[in-house]
Amino acid sequence: MNAAPSFVEKATGCLAGVATGDALGRASEFMSREAIRARYGWLNRLVAPPDAHPAHAQPPGAVTDDTEQTLIVAHLLASGEPLTAERMAAALVEWAQSHDGLNNPYLGPSTRRALQALMSGASPHQTGRQGTTNGGAMRVAAVGIVHAGDFAGALRDAVAASIPTHNTHNAMQGAVAVAFAIAAAMQPGAIVEAVVSAAQEGARQGRAHGAWSWATPLDRRIALAVRLVDESADTERALDALHDFVGVGLDPAESVASAIGIVVAARGDPQRAIEAGANIGGDTDTIAAIAGSICGALRGIAALDAPLVSEVERVNGLDCAAIAGALKRRVPSQMGQN
Repeated sequence: MNAAPSFVEKATGCLAGVATGDALGRASEFMSREAIRARYGWLNRLVAPPDAHPAHAQPPGAVTDDTEQTLIVAHLLASGEPLTAERMAAALVEWAQSHDGLNNPYLGPSTRRALQALMSGASPHQTGRQGTTNGGAMRVAAVGIVHAGDFAGALRDAVAASIPTHNTHNAMQGAVAVAFAIAAAMQPGAIVEAVVSAAQEGARQGRAHGAWSWATPLDRRIALAVRLVDESADTERALDALHDFVGVGLDPAESVASAIGIVVAARGDPQRAIEAGANIGGDTDTIAAIAGSICGALRGIAALDAPLVSEVERVNGLDCAAIAGALKRRVPSQMGQN
């Protein structure tokens, strides 16, 4: 019997799940399931997006802003200073200025609008009050890592990480749901059912934060996603059901709920989850990254495809294990002891 993954192995798996899911799903982003099947069959390899995509010239394995913003949060948390809206806003502006972020073809509408306002001197507590999409949810993996089992801390930091760009009820429910799911998955002996319950509780608590916005209750949409998966005969039928009845768009009630559904369909296996996310259609890079991060935290880095992780790290100059080690140093000793 294999030994249970250590804290660092879980954290590394979580971060690698983000990066590999992001890189694999980048090629199929906003394609339909039918178009993905026609072009790639079952997408399980790193390929470039279609020629019509604005980033088609980037090398296979390149990540998007999902991973880049995840790393921003990770570095802020690893510094040991409290995560605040002001620090998050400053880091996002620095990223945008140093990486030509406003011209990033993957940048979502909420983040682009908020960054433009931040660069004009607006308060980070105001700039995200129209951000209703899944940009907060895509970046909070490290919050779940450092707050393994600490849901109050995960709530606090997921909210802070979201305020500058996604300061609405709808976006907050997605961000906190993902942070809670990873905080649950990082605990020793975690199981898929506990992760789903944590995500639903995160959605309920997250929805109490931010400016008012219409928000389809994400906890209930997650319940629908799980039921559809349970009623499906296999992964392909589960993906069809999630695509058709839950959705795969930028709304967290679609993309985050479908990502949780994929975690269930994959039975917590990160490689299966990443591939499923890349093949579901719609916002595939974000869905695959979220599902991969949760399952990576559940099973640890050994459960991911090592050559895939190595290639994504090489292409993007990443070292997930080093980042995981830096985050471990910010975790109470009883959680990060192994």
